[in-house]
Amino acid sequence: MSEQLSSRQTLPLRIAMVEVHEVDVSGTPPETVECRMRVKRLTRFPIEEVAEQIVATGDKTSPQDAEPLAKIAPLKPIADEEKPSVDGNGDRGPNAVGETLVARGESDILAIVGAVSLLCRKPLHVISHQREDVDGACRCVVAVSDQSDAIDWDASARGSGRANAESSGIALTLATIRAANHAGLLKREYRANNQKVLRQWSRDAMLEISECLSRSGGLSNTKPSIMLEIESIVLDYLNLGSSAAVITAANQPRVETILSLFDTSVWLYDEDGRPRKHYTETNLWMAWYPGVDDDDRTVGEVIESMPAAPASAIPWIVRLFENPTSPIRFRGAIDLHDHDVLHVLLGRGLQDQDEAFVLGFAMGTAKKVSRIQYHAFKFLMARVYPEPYRIPGFLQPAFDLGVQCGQKTGAADLYKQPLKELRSLTIAEARQRAGIDIEIVRQHYQIEQQRIPFTIASLRLP
Repeated sequence: MSEQLSSRQTLPLRIAMVEVHEVDVSGTPPETVECRMRVKRLTRFPIEEVAEQIVATGDKTSPQDAEPLAKIAPLKPIADEEKPSVDGNGDRGPNAVGETLVARGESDILAIVGAVSLLCRKPLHVISHQREDVDGACRCVVAVSDQSDAIDWDASARGSGRANAESSGIALTLATIRAANHAGLLKREYRANNQKVLRQWSRDAMLEISECLSRSGGLSNTKPSIMLEIESIVLDYLNLGSSAAVITAANQPRVETILSLFDTSVWLYDEDGRPRKHYTETNLWMAWYPGVDDDDRTVGEVIESMPAAPASAIPWIVRLFENPTSPIRFRGAIDLHDHDVLHVLLGRGLQDQDEAFVLGFAMGTAKKVSRIQYHAFKFLMARVYPEPYRIPGFLQPAFDLGVQCGQKTGAADLYKQPLKELRSLTIAEARQRAGIDIEIVRQHYQIEQQRIPFTIASLRLP
């Protein structure tokens, strides 16, 4: 059988950073089945930006993921003589709009998986596949893994993808590429960005859905392939929500009100709907925060849960002004380990607004801060520091309040003390040793919530 993309299909068909231009599945078991597909890798840069960079640098390729301009061309058919020769079960060759991928197998799904494997960092293996006719179209669900035998569900990379097309070959191809993307098995240049975090969220959501179904008696013994399908559904919706959020934010004229457009309250509750007073059981830096109501834990225990960047990742210009050993450091410059302790004692997370308050508090404990240093540091944070260490102007009221709070509570020149020595103490004991009155801190947090509304950092303040 031969299955070409119908003229009624929308071209090109895009999944992650892959454009599918043609699918041809030929042969019927017990004969060998061949899959030949034509795909193109999408550039992550606007075409105009790539052109400008090439003109400016004289380089024939754009940075990192961008493609040579020679590949940015209108779609046109490939003549038979342009197609690459096939040697073995899989082959690939360049053409005017990308690559032709060819693979053979004992069935259509094995041939298709073999061809899609050429886009992946590891060969794909089929866990399961299903197909059914729905309203004159073929609906397929394909689950893949990087393991060929019994799957270790904790160690293997695996994913499921769905697709609906006018023919089974097209549907199976699209579902397999989507499954490979969901599994994180596509090569870097072909997969979508930011999928690792979304994949973890989707997996967490899948487990919650499964638990919910189990409690309700709906699917107490859910098959792994069904679990992967549920995960792919959640991941698709997360991608929809995330891309919609970016588009919305890009069109929002006032950056300080962006988060007011979304229901950020979801950050404030756990899986059972309980308000979170602290959240340290996560490796997602933007979600982590210790809160101010966890007095009985030790400082060291909370710091161990902190998903912080290593010291080597901090840019030189940040170290120049914030490292206490630098000759041009600002008042309040504090050792990185002591800085982490201060985050815990103040109950602050790792978002920009949290960092602004902690930096301000450390400066404030100097009790007397020159106006020049104060405004110079704010300028550097807003205009000179690189991302993600830059703190924009609309978040700098947190820095101002941190300075004011540090002037009112905390031992004088607290930033000069070896706070790392407090790690073995409980948080309550460490605060007392550091002279921090948490009630004064709370008062400043209430003002901060009013000065910077709608942000996640403000919403989770006590």
